[in-house]
Amino acid sequence: MPGDALGSANVDARSCRCGDRDHGLGHTASVGKFVITMPAVSYARELWRFGERELAHRAAAMDARECADVGERAGELSLSGEAPRLWPGGPSGHASAILLAVIEHLEGRARPCSRSRRAPAKSLPPEWQLSEEQRWAAVESVAREMDSRLHR
Repeated sequence: MPGDALGSANVDARSCRCGDRDHGLGHTASVGKFVITMPAVSYARELWRFGERELAHRAAAMDARECADVGERAGELSLSGEAPRLWPGGPSGHASAILLAVIEHLEGRARPCSRSRRAPAKSLPPEWQLSEEQRWAAVESVAREMDSRLHR
């Protein structure tokens, strides 16, 4: 995961219809779904560190269902390559897709954050300065929600 955002990425890969199980010679199997599983506190932490303090507080109040919605959208933005087009020069990896997706969820449309680089973790409010263990505990309800969606 980007920076200190704690979560996981899940890929529901399905075999290609060509019957080739190897796919090692330039042929790629299509991916069914790519999602990012993060708790509300991790979305809040990322928004805060990228200069979106008001949105960070709103993200912190999201429930597991909303976090799963954002994670599905972040996966779409990342997998499609749309994130770098929406935020040229934005953060690398999946961070751009994650931030664009949560902003879209909270404001109704995706846009870049006010910062393109993370502020230090020490700038976070005390209630969001969690240990890794606490952040893993926070992701459990979102992981259950996401699993129920992926295994329907």
